[in-house]
Parts: sequence; C-alpha cells; structure tokens
Amino acid sequence: MNKIGILSSLDALKMAIQCEMDMKTYYEKAAALIKNDDATAILLGLAEKEESHRVQLIRKYSSICGKKILYLNLGKKHKLGTLVPCSEDPNEVIRNAKKNESEIRNFFITVSRRMYESDMRQLFRDLALEEEQHIVLLESSFCEPLNLEQPLVQQHEESVYREVAAAKNVNSTW
Repeated sequence: MNKIGILSSLDALKMAIQCEMDMKTYYEKAAALIKNDDATAILLGLAEKEESHRVQLIRKYSSICGKKILYLNLGKKHKLGTLVPCSEDPNEVIRNAKKNESEIRNFFITVSRRMYESDMRQLFRDLALEEEQHIVLLESSFCEPLNLEQPLVQQHEESVYREVAAAKNVNSTW
C-alpha cells in the first residue's frame, strides 16, 4: 500500500471515491466474465454496494467543501496503487477481489486513525467494516478451486464434506 502521510479530509475522500469506482468496475467486469448465475448475482450485488459507497462519499465531500464532483481525475499519488486489475481467469478474479477488498479495508482503517474530525473517523471505520463484510461474502460464497458449472451452494456443501472426511481420516463412500 502507498505510504499515507499527511492526508487532508478532501484528499482522503477523493481517494476513497476512486477506490469505490475502481471496485465497481472490477465487479462488473468479473460478473461479465463468470457465467454462473449465482456468482454473477453476488458480484453485481457487490458492484451495487460499491456504487452506494461512492455516492455516500460524494455527499460527504460536497458537504465539506460545497462543491460537487462531476469528474474525478486523480494523479497517481491520489490512487491506491496496490489494487489488482480484473484478469480473465475466474479463479484469479475472485482471489484478486479478496486482495483488493483487503487493501481498501486497510486503507480505510489507516485513514480513520489519522482523521481529526470524529464524523470522518466514523465514516471511514464504517466503510472499513463494510469492506470486511465484502471479504466475508466472497470467502463464504466462493470455494477454491472454483467450479462455476454447478450452483455455489452445492460447491460449498461438497467442500465441507471433503473437509469433514479429511478431518476424521475416514474413507467415505459418497
């Protein structure tokens, strides 16, 4: 992650808005790549959440400076340079989504600790918690290796059965 030194509230909000825009785009590309209806619904749901975060951050930005953000054009120093772009491999897409969510969560936690205003600290803590929920959703919905030819719930059940059988060290007949 980029070093976060002195960061104004407005710069932090701009960076957060950019992160949310990047992740929305990431999830939309990932949903187009994966042909499983359940997986697509999960990814598009995450894209919607990222959009709602972006709108929330834009409102906060406007309330602080009185300006509307019509177009966000940030230089490299205002972007989170550690986000991984969407690849063509579904397994990589999910792995990288978890990494990206983790990076953004860590950024939000760091920013929340450096803000003087209590409402800004709370905003970034809340966003970090939401990013953590995204990670949990991704981890609970997608078991590796992905087999997107069957429903996700069936994949999860089968992986649980394998884990139980391995833990008990028992030969199973199912």
